[in-house]
Amino acid sequence: MNDITIIYITASEVPEKWAEFQRKKLIEVSGAAPIISVSRKPLDFGFNIIDNGKRCTDNIYRQMLRAIKISKTKYIAVAEDDVLYPPDHFTFYRPADDTFGYNKNRLLLFTWGDPIYHWRNRLSNCSLIAPRELAIEALEERFARYPKGTPERIVGELGRAMVERNQGVTERKCEEKFSKFSIIHFNHDAASEGLQRLHKKTYGPIKAYDIPYWGKAKDLVTKYE
Repeated sequence: MNDITIIYITASEVPEKWAEFQRKKLIEVSGAAPIISVSRKPLDFGFNIIDNGKRCTDNIYRQMLRAIKISKTKYIAVAEDDVLYPPDHFTFYRPADDTFGYNKNRLLLFTWGDPIYHWRNRLSNCSLIAPRELAIEALEERFARYPKGTPERIVGELGRAMVERNQGVTERKCEEKFSKFSIIHFNHDAASEGLQRLHKKTYGPIKAYDIPYWGKAKDLVTKYE
């Protein structure tokens, strides 16, 4: 764990009781990995920097770049404030120097409706594990092309082919891996995504009520309060 830095991103809007629980769980699995936190309010969590940019998807990536440039390790891993990470997530995999890696073992859990874990076949920034230099290179290319902000409709994950083609930037390699235990990604009312705030998202095709390590969805969802 001395080869990776965790880049922790929060908009400082999730409930405080949840935030304390989620950060405690992150510390438990982070080992000796340094943490750089990016928050909209001062936060005593790792090395903290303040995000004073516009709240939008493009700004998330700009804040990531700020934090990644501060890091000193060969690899970085993104962690978000509405995600629980299993004990093997930060240790099970390292991508090649020219490749962005994503942990696809990511289950969603809505904080509304029936408490069901469910899986969608989609990359998510919250599961990114990447070589530091590659991430800096890719993000700097994006922002050089869109210095006033990347149009929201074409913002997306690093290494995702469709996103990079739409942005007109270099297409880079992307690799999908599955950890033994699942990442749990909570969908909630404080999210930046409108579909979450409106409770308009639908369940993915693979569902479960009870899973290894995390247990029953109906019990875990009560932690978000």
